[in-house]
Amino acid sequence: MTVRTRPRDGMPGPEIDAVLLRFTRAEDIAPLLQEFLDAAIALARTDLGTMQRFDDADDCLRIVASRGFSDDTLGYFGIVRRDTNTTCAVALTRRMHVFVEDIATSYLFINTPELKIMRGLGIVAVQSLPLISESGRFWGVVTTHFRESRSESDAEHTRLSELALQVANGLEHHAHSRTAEKPDGVGSVPARSET
Repeated sequence: MTVRTRPRDGMPGPEIDAVLLRFTRAEDIAPLLQEFLDAAIALARTDLGTMQRFDDADDCLRIVASRGFSDDTLGYFGIVRRDTNTTCAVALTRRMHVFVEDIATSYLFINTPELKIMRGLGIVAVQSLPLISESGRFWGVVTTHFRESRSESDAEHTRLSELALQVANGLEHHAHSRTAEKPDGVGSVPARSET
């Protein structure tokens, strides 16, 4: 069982810019997504989080980066569909920021297997932000989890939303640069989100 538990300190603006620049040159962006997840976790002042990419073909979210979760937990939540009782499924469906201050009292989790699993992990609150680029494309969701009840902070929300936008723009730029490099000019870029 692998559990990564120590996020890096929050990334300052210039360091985020450097990671964004590396998006265009990287063949494997998984380490960069982990860096962005770590920045989101630091901004949220927690130690648990996931980043999921949208799989357009299967209409689901797939975890591509995580911090603080066991392989068993990642296996259960590895693929999230629209009908899953999670904040990331709501962010996928509604394309909006979702914040639950206490999962035990939220309509989303009451009497669900997801509540039992999350409570077993010590999670009390959770938030999910959609990764939507400036062009309107939906690329995925970043979620941070808390071990205590939390109230949403406007300042924290603004910083996380800015980071989510930067990640989405980076993913879009990476997808376009990979498509442009294909010799036959054929490539796949996810369809524009209807919001």
